[in-house]
Amino acid sequence: MAFDPQSQLWPGSKAILLVHGIGDASMGKDGAFPSETVLKILGDDADSIALYRLNYDFINDWLASKVQFESSVRAIKTAVKGQLDDDDSSATIADYIGDVLWPVLSLDLRFAVRDAFIAQLQQIMIDRGESALSRGDDPLDYQLTIIAHSLGCFHTYEGLHAAAREPSHELRPASDLCTFDSVILMASPVQLIRTVAGAIGAIVPERSSLATLADVLAIPSETRRGKTVFCTKDFMSITGTHDPVGGHLLGKKLDWAYMDIPGQHSVIVSQLLLDIDTSAGTASALAKAFAAGGPSIKDPHSWSAYIDAQAKLLRGVLFT
Repeated sequence: MAFDPQSQLWPGSKAILLVHGIGDASMGKDGAFPSETVLKILGDDADSIALYRLNYDFINDWLASKVQFESSVRAIKTAVKGQLDDDDSSATIADYIGDVLWPVLSLDLRFAVRDAFIAQLQQIMIDRGESALSRGDDPLDYQLTIIAHSLGCFHTYEGLHAAAREPSHELRPASDLCTFDSVILMASPVQLIRTVAGAIGAIVPERSSLATLADVLAIPSETRRGKTVFCTKDFMSITGTHDPVGGHLLGKKLDWAYMDIPGQHSVIVSQLLLDIDTSAGTASALAKAFAAGGPSIKDPHSWSAYIDAQAKLLRGVLFT
């Protein structure tokens, strides 16, 4: 199935592109996009914003491809446990590696997702121009915010670097005047992938084609006539204190797994693993929870939870 970019007339001057991680969620199952949560935080402004969702349904053999890499994934887990920290964090992170890193091992899959991301950006820019000109507005006054989660952060990072560097895409920030209002990466595994891919070496095909494995991590940009122009006015990283994919474990930041790009706006969200109300004291909350059958475990990697918890921040980004 060929990728068919989403297209729409913008109802106002703002748009949001949601880019999720890849896996079962991309195939239309529960949790594919936190659309209801996004609409909730937008409130009365929701009808004035164009909402795009990058979907990967065109990759019909996604899960079949994953099976082909099971042996490599096992090798990756071994590399993480043996070549990174010798503490419990490496073993725990290793359990997340399979779902986070295995797509990097497939060159065809990696390029297919990157090309889809770029095609969607191109269509959004066309929609922006048509929407603005139909109202007699300047397209440059129309703003796009990109919000990505988990593995979607990796593909956003790779796609934006390709867009900023390659003339054929006509998405460069200086030469094509294509800049975004903000790029928000939630629970980004970019540094995690960079570290692990460095540990496993030759298993990753065409390493030179990955911006994630370049000399340094950087905000995607174009240098023209000696001036560097970034692809966005605000490059933001949001992750939680208990989210291993975002480089944290049990409240501890893991430098080898946490994405810390020069110039990024960093937000670290305080998280609780147990779904309890501690306002009246932790002991009282635990006693009440166990009396009701026991506290439930919160998912520290939930995209909807990130958006819901950062509603005020996100509205500030979108409407300032």
